[in-house]
Amino acid sequence: MQRYTYVLSLRITHPSIDPEHISRILGKPADRSWKAGELRRTPKGTLLQGRRPESYWTCNPFYEGWRESTEEGFEDALEEQLGWLEPHAEFLLEIAEQGTIRIWFSSHSNRNFAIELPPRLLGRMAALGISLVHDVYQGA
Repeated sequence: MQRYTYVLSLRITHPSIDPEHISRILGKPADRSWKAGELRRTPKGTLLQGRRPESYWTCNPFYEGWRESTEEGFEDALEEQLGWLEPHAEFLLEIAEQGTIRIWFSSHSNRNFAIELPPRLLGRMAALGISLVHDVYQGA
């Protein structure tokens, strides 16, 4: 059994979309978002220089924090996330024309591990215009 901890999130960037529109269509509130042109701020609200060059929306759609691979593997969690997204395919493909849609897979492990994404799963992601980012943290 591969042993690692992980968390999944959906991250969308677009030159102009209103993040509230994304939340309405997908039926989930953003964990963090901003609209293109807004003043830049830190997560705590401190004003920074400049304005946001693009809109951003992110959410952990199932409100789960870090998961143990021994309870549910990444591949199964990805299947669940794609099942939630597929009814919104037309909307996602519109976003992907000018923006990016990423499933962000962050993981921790103190040993090597591997994941395998079969062509069927990769095809489902491609059909929605979604890419996968694997963000690796050392240690567990």
